[in-house]
Amino acid sequence: MKNLKITWLCQGGFLLEAGDTRIVVDPYMSNVLYEKSKDEGMDRMMQNPIPYEELKPDLVCFTHDHADHYDPESVRSIIAVYPECKCLGPTSTLNHFIKDGYNKSNFTKLDVGESTKFDDVEIIAVPAYHSDKLAVGYIFKIGGKNVYISGDTIYDTTLSADIKKACANIDIMCICINGKLGNMPWEESVKVVSEVKPKFVYPMHYGLFARNTEDPRPFLREVKAMGIETEEPSVQGRIFNS
Repeated sequence: MKNLKITWLCQGGFLLEAGDTRIVVDPYMSNVLYEKSKDEGMDRMMQNPIPYEELKPDLVCFTHDHADHYDPESVRSIIAVYPECKCLGPTSTLNHFIKDGYNKSNFTKLDVGESTKFDDVEIIAVPAYHSDKLAVGYIFKIGGKNVYISGDTIYDTTLSADIKKACANIDIMCICINGKLGNMPWEESVKVVSEVKPKFVYPMHYGLFARNTEDPRPFLREVKAMGIETEEPSVQGRIFNS
């Protein structure tokens, strides 16, 4: 059985590696939000942990069409270095991909309730409750683990049931905690953890922009009090044995 390595790419971005398969989720690798706005609060506080030349993605997945998740500059750079790389996401991101002039055949549309296989990885799109009404979260069945990545979402009374309906046993949860711009505050993220009961949890969607961040320590403390393993996501990566 292949082990799973998860590396944080900052904000809501992750690299999932199992065997020879490398899946990237929501890479924000540029500084376009600052460059466009000149808002100091949107300047990067963390550098990319992995340069484009070392990313080597087989598949890039987008949860929704906002620039810190579907970043046109990152997409352009990734495709320039890896023209054979495939992409996947909900209809809103497919439309953006086509508008930017890329080959539609390199993109798999995955809306809420749909699933697909990539190599030996199953990917399921689950609801996310966000200002992009087509936004999704993902469950990846990869490396012997079931991994839930929330994308951007507020708390909804059906969110935990949505996740459990798609996959009864979540091994690893990556959940937003920043409480701004259409995301749950950490207290509600803790509630989702208590309802879904994953084995391991990463908080995410903090630490990149001064205007849109959160202290993860209260979240970590409350999750640990439930007896669930948790830590801050690592830009060096962590290996989860199968």
